[in-house]
Amino acid sequence: MCHHTGKNYVDMAIMSQNLSVVIKPIILTIGLTLTIFTPHSFAREKESTGKSVTKVVIACEENLKQDHDDYYYSNLLRLALSKTVPTHGEYQLEFIPVMPITNRLLRDIERGEVDVTWMPYAKDLKYNLTPIKIRLLKELSDYRVFLIRAQDKEKFSTIKNIEDLRKLKGGIGSHWPDRQVMEENGLPLVLSLSYFNLFKMLKSNRFDYFSRGIYQVRTEVDTYADQGIALEKYLFLRYENPVYFYLHKDNQKLADRIETGLKLAIEDGSFNKLFNSIENLRWGEKLLDEKKRRVIQLNTFDK
Repeated sequence: MCHHTGKNYVDMAIMSQNLSVVIKPIILTIGLTLTIFTPHSFAREKESTGKSVTKVVIACEENLKQDHDDYYYSNLLRLALSKTVPTHGEYQLEFIPVMPITNRLLRDIERGEVDVTWMPYAKDLKYNLTPIKIRLLKELSDYRVFLIRAQDKEKFSTIKNIEDLRKLKGGIGSHWPDRQVMEENGLPLVLSLSYFNLFKMLKSNRFDYFSRGIYQVRTEVDTYADQGIALEKYLFLRYENPVYFYLHKDNQKLADRIETGLKLAIEDGSFNKLFNSIENLRWGEKLLDEKKRRVIQLNTFDK
């Protein structure tokens, strides 16, 4: 799921006695075009040349480098939709500015302005969303490692279990689903709304470690090495944490199509081909295969 700032867009509601519509302005180079739609106008189908084309809106940058998390997810979605063209027709992916706050993105899915997102499984999700329960990262998303201050490396060599870890403080995004799991397991946390501020807070001794998915951390290690931040080398934090595609509960037609496409991609090997083409994912699998780290298991209670 995207965590980067983007341009805001304005929704204007026009109310009458019997009809409520939302008018969404879309700025084009030639002027202002108004698109009128009702909430929950999911996976809009348009008739252009006599054939139905399913438009799928995602909050994501369109031209990402391969080391960006969303490059993999958006291309996996594209793969799933492509696999189902023979049975479901053509599709069009529409990219809109990313949402800096997760809750805003989820509200926009409820309103039908965004169709699909990707995120770790969240229990007690208060929004009317449902996951497609096919793991997008296989088992990689179940394992986390720590970014720490380079001078603290040996301090972590003495940590043997969760009781030892509870003596330290971790940093985490205040709106991330992982927060709830860690709090339920009694791990002290320092919260931040900003992903980038967490690195500054680690450097300034606000907390002791910043837990990251093993599929995320490679580029972060490279980026922050010259600022005294290093990869902790003794521990894995493990808990059930599958990453899924999420859609509105009423958007079942598109959910069925994506699920079918993912299953076809798994069967014909194209899922694995895309997965293995991503350097961060290959690096995470290699780290997991080395089996050199102690595993601290967290409970996830309802999973």
